[in-house]
Amino acid sequence: MERVLFAPRELPPLPPDVAQDPVAYATWVRARENVRRRTAPPAGTTTLALVMPVDDARSEAIGRTLEALHAQTSGRWSLTAVADEGRLHDVSTALRAATPRRSRRRIRSVAAEPGATGAADLLRAGLAAHQGDNVALVFPGDVWAPDAVALLSAALTPTGVVYADEDRLAPDGSHAAPRLKPGFSPEFLLSSSYIGRPLAIGAGLTGALAHLDASGLGALEHACALSACEAAASVTHLAEVLCHRSTEEEPPAGDVVHVQAALTRRNEGASVALGPAPGTFRVGRTPDDGVVSILIPFRDEPRLLRTCVDSVTATTRGEQVELVLIDNGSSDPETMTLVDRLEGRAGVRVLRDARPFNWAGLNNAGAGVAGGDVLVFLNNDIEALRPGWLSALCAQAQRADVGAVGARLLYPDRRLQHCGLVVGLTGAAGHPLSGLPEEATGYLQMAVLARECSAVTGACLATRRDVFDRLGGFDETLGVDLNDVDFCLRAGAEGLRTLFEPAAELVHHESPSRGTAGGVGDIVHFVDRWKDYITEGDRYFNPHLTRADPSCGLAGAGEEDAWKRWYSTLTMQ
Repeated sequence: MERVLFAPRELPPLPPDVAQDPVAYATWVRARENVRRRTAPPAGTTTLALVMPVDDARSEAIGRTLEALHAQTSGRWSLTAVADEGRLHDVSTALRAATPRRSRRRIRSVAAEPGATGAADLLRAGLAAHQGDNVALVFPGDVWAPDAVALLSAALTPTGVVYADEDRLAPDGSHAAPRLKPGFSPEFLLSSSYIGRPLAIGAGLTGALAHLDASGLGALEHACALSACEAAASVTHLAEVLCHRSTEEEPPAGDVVHVQAALTRRNEGASVALGPAPGTFRVGRTPDDGVVSILIPFRDEPRLLRTCVDSVTATTRGEQVELVLIDNGSSDPETMTLVDRLEGRAGVRVLRDARPFNWAGLNNAGAGVAGGDVLVFLNNDIEALRPGWLSALCAQAQRADVGAVGARLLYPDRRLQHCGLVVGLTGAAGHPLSGLPEEATGYLQMAVLARECSAVTGACLATRRDVFDRLGGFDETLGVDLNDVDFCLRAGAEGLRTLFEPAAELVHHESPSRGTAGGVGDIVHFVDRWKDYITEGDRYFNPHLTRADPSCGLAGAGEEDAWKRWYSTLTMQ
């Protein structure tokens, strides 16, 4: 196999993400909205019933929302504002003041049941008034883009849910805090209210929504998204900024009740704790009993192997672990002595395979002798930091609809290396947010929250034995590169999810300053196989984010042409 040695390099500073570049974002969002205003889809025949719970809002906020609704390119909408009896008069007055006389028939205010104590009670009353209608949630102060009603209505089906991107609009009209979201990610939705606003729910689902048990506005919109997506036959993401929130909103409260309620409804035996950022959550699952086989291919490098094995052993006491060490032709005397000693340990098996290096082939061979129900493929330059990482991986891998699980990997200097892979990023596949400081949560908290992704790195990849056998293992025609990504994509084609699990945090001693090797043939073969997936865009990465670097910044003009030039150059080598 032809291999290319890439020269050692220093990891460059991570450029700002889209939220850290407000001037560029503000220019982009205004220009895009103006273009869409001129090309808005026809109004269609579907009417969208907007439900607005008014718990504690000033008349100015209601006025901003109404002004944006009256400017919609589609007039097929109605608004029901719900307030408690004591606030209903003031709400009705604010609605009338913000609505031209000719449009007042589509606006109404209703009182919640006596004893209503918060936004959740108000929302329940609004949804009850629209059983059998297509519904969208709107909150006082929200400013919808002019084509929001048209686009949401066009994408909505009777049993579907539709969400779109959002940002925050300051009183001076400036745009900030853009949330350019990925496609539907159920695990991400358990970890955070990433779906946010706007949220539209098909007519067949409004009566199926679970009892919304939430305190505070942030918990309420999260609970509603969790419940609606559980009942939905489809969840569609519109990659357009259709809602501008008010910057005056309070930050999300720390309440796990609604997430725990969602897990209970799904009969998932899991616990919930607050996550590493406000409004985020950590779902803890307990793995089933059974043997876990950890497969570690190596050739010499005794210090790395010793660190890897010792750290794994120290952090997995009490678990049924089998180590399968795959010796790819070591010749260093120190390595051979170390392997002899390790082979004498209980629970350690050594497979000697001196073939020319083929990562896929070596791991397939190791899987052939492994006895575990869960297989964990681990590079020999991995160091485990603390107990719990293996349990977190295995608990995810054992879920019936999961095909592969990856860990959060840090460089030796504790900057982020891996939080899932994006297909088509910086070439065939790349690491978003690579180089992020260890303590940073990253864009949309992607670096620290469990979520779906298209692929994870084989430096630490867990899968069930039955999944591995079903897929035929790793593709040995991709002997050096991208066999891990290919495995995950093939699992996805079988309807299995790939997850990033940040509770499994490890150090990967693959220093960015060390030279790396790559197989050009592997890359060409991979891109030819998955070219449609790459060109269509990774479903778990917003299409408006750049693929030229790992920053999650805005995509630049001509990026698609640059990718085609890269591929053309590659195939000519």
